[in-house]
Amino acid sequence: MTHPDLHYAYPVFSGKSKPSKSTDFLTQWREAVLTNPYLDVNQWYEALGSDSKQGFMSVEESSDIQRKLSLKPYEADYKILIVWLPEKMRVDASNKLLKILEEPPEKTLFILVSEHREQLLSTILSRTQLIKIPLLTVSEIAEGIMSKMRVDAVQARRIANLADGRYNVALTLAGSSENDFRVENDFIMWMRLCYNPFHEKGGKHAWHELNNWIENIAKAGREYQKTFLGFCLEAGRECMLVNHADRSMVRFDDEVIPNFSKFTRFIHEGNIAEIAKLLNRAHYAVERNANAKILFLDLSFKMNQLLNIAKP
Repeated sequence: MTHPDLHYAYPVFSGKSKPSKSTDFLTQWREAVLTNPYLDVNQWYEALGSDSKQGFMSVEESSDIQRKLSLKPYEADYKILIVWLPEKMRVDASNKLLKILEEPPEKTLFILVSEHREQLLSTILSRTQLIKIPLLTVSEIAEGIMSKMRVDAVQARRIANLADGRYNVALTLAGSSENDFRVENDFIMWMRLCYNPFHEKGGKHAWHELNNWIENIAKAGREYQKTFLGFCLEAGRECMLVNHADRSMVRFDDEVIPNFSKFTRFIHEGNIAEIAKLLNRAHYAVERNANAKILFLDLSFKMNQLLNIAKP
């Protein structure tokens, strides 16, 4: 982490008086990675003091990269630049980085670690060698957390299914209490509230509960909101697998989400397409800094209509 010929670039928040660069947060970066080598972008933003802002890499970051890579190696034969989440680069920063990739300094290696390579400029992708790292299997994650954490085989499988191939998520869940499965619990509560007809008897109480739920998820920050919406999309996919595919392909069950087998009848071919569109649009709106309270209120009303569509 401290080798003089190893350089990092990663998303950061904008400074008050001047654009921020990765080097401005180098101490926090080293501490965060050493504490949790598997950290995700949400945890990185939390380490910076906020998970409600959207990190990015500015054109000043690319200029700083150019400056650092123009220097001669200090100890090693090669200089190495690791760009974590290059899709967080703004367009002007990407274009400037492209110039470095087109004419790289001698004995310089670039490693771009991306979660969404489709968001990168095609001209940058064309100058890289793609190496895909597959998600871990359920059994691999279960074995890993059982060896590292104090969880039994049943709990390990439940956690591994919820983690969706992400070891960092599995470690976070394994380190939480049973009541801290927040995404899962938020999903269960939201689906119950969305299905409840607000206008019928008891609707006033349901409206009060929904309002509290919206208040809580609005306070959770944009990164958590995106994680939650992604989980909802995955749950919808699992419902369709339960209804129409080989059960061996299904990862969610009543151990993962209580009463999931009963819930699957509400997601079917008559509403899944619109539900997926609705959740994807909401995810896009969160990325564009939409007002969370208004967004999730509107989303809940529309989800209420879709969940009450009868199965064809």
